[in-house]
Amino acid sequence: MSIKIQIARAQLGTALDLFIRDRDPYSVHSLACGGSEIVEGLAKEADLPSISTHILQTIPDIDQRKLKRLRNQHWNAFKHFYEQDGKTVRDDEALMADFADEANDAVLFGGWLDYLLVTKRLPVEAQVFQVWWYATNPKSMNPDVDPSPWQSLFPKIDTQSREEQKRRLRRAVERWRNSKGILRDPRTELEPLSPKA
Repeated sequence: MSIKIQIARAQLGTALDLFIRDRDPYSVHSLACGGSEIVEGLAKEADLPSISTHILQTIPDIDQRKLKRLRNQHWNAFKHFYEQDGKTVRDDEALMADFADEANDAVLFGGWLDYLLVTKRLPVEAQVFQVWWYATNPKSMNPDVDPSPWQSLFPKIDTQSREEQKRRLRRAVERWRNSKGILRDPRTELEPLSPKA
């Protein structure tokens, strides 16, 4: 495993671990964006279609630059004090007032999807999170796709409060984390979600 994929995996894993435990949405976002950017680059270098490729093909009025700007708007506000000129202080007050934990959903989903494309494997927690994302975002799904797999795991979750959605995610992760069938599947990555020091 290359050092770049190890770094992306550590960032995405730590971000998802914090997200599942409903901790520090700023760090979740920063780590998820960093890991996502690396794994997207790895997918591009391997000539694999990333989540960005899919978005660009399905939404005609968006280009690569606009997509990147939208995806990174909060992340840039977190990591930069100055504008690109290195002198002007960024004014991110309005943008940051708009930030909420929900901004982490799509970044984590896209990062783990690209990670799966590159490695062909996912940790159990990321598998559960993907199903949870499908269930909480039914309007984002292709209407021709059968929703029963995620609806059976998370019935009516899209109508519940954010707090309840996150609680149900935690419970599902605990339920499936030690599933022998999932753990035996070669597409399941067995390493801990968040790396140890």
